[in-house]
Amino acid sequence: MKEGPQQESGYYYPGKKIQGFMDSLPIADAFQDQYLNPIDGKIVIMTHDDKFDSEIHNIENSLKFESTWFLLSSNFDEHIAEGIDVQLHFNKKTGRLDEQIAAFKNRFGFTPRFNRNHRLLWKSHNFDFPLLSMNGIMVDSTLIGTRPFRPCINGKIILIWEFPFCITDRPKRFMALYNVAGDYEISFKYGLSPIVVLSHPFDICASADLSSCFYDVLELAQKYNYRIISLSNFYGQYLNNLNK
Repeated sequence: MKEGPQQESGYYYPGKKIQGFMDSLPIADAFQDQYLNPIDGKIVIMTHDDKFDSEIHNIENSLKFESTWFLLSSNFDEHIAEGIDVQLHFNKKTGRLDEQIAAFKNRFGFTPRFNRNHRLLWKSHNFDFPLLSMNGIMVDSTLIGTRPFRPCINGKIILIWEFPFCITDRPKRFMALYNVAGDYEISFKYGLSPIVVLSHPFDICASADLSSCFYDVLELAQKYNYRIISLSNFYGQYLNNLNK
């Protein structure tokens, strides 16, 4: 990380469309209803960023669980296994959201339901959440935290869930990516559920000087009897009737 002012890249916002979208939403009676109620069961939601990793995929297949892959549009043309839970990794530096959604649909044959912004280039709740929601995104997983919620803006609940991640690959230098707790085991020991994990492909960990959390999470999930599933599976089991 360099010293001095940090310049974040801007990107296109359809301001009038966002305002119209916000105007169409009803006023919520109770803003506290924005948080996800405790779930029954110990769940790890495993996610991966940037590109498909066949080594990780083979390990997960051997252990018989499915994860979610947030893929950059620049990696859509690479070899990607059939039948995986693939979703959008929106990169604001390389194009508009609607353009990347269209490229995703053209490549995979369906519109992505879930998103994670690349490199944590997050503007603000009152910009990003409406933009994602009005483009059909039902779940975002960009922020860092421990409790899923629906954003509430001016008394209006946006019909999108934010699933913050609390465990990720350990940075060896100060950077935007970080873990909520200093020890991965704390989330498991205190029964947090769901635990959202962001695990990068092994070669990205090597190039970005990250210590992968993948094997640690597998061991802790087994030790504390957690079930590992994809974001799509979690959505189908716990959110399908709530996101309406």
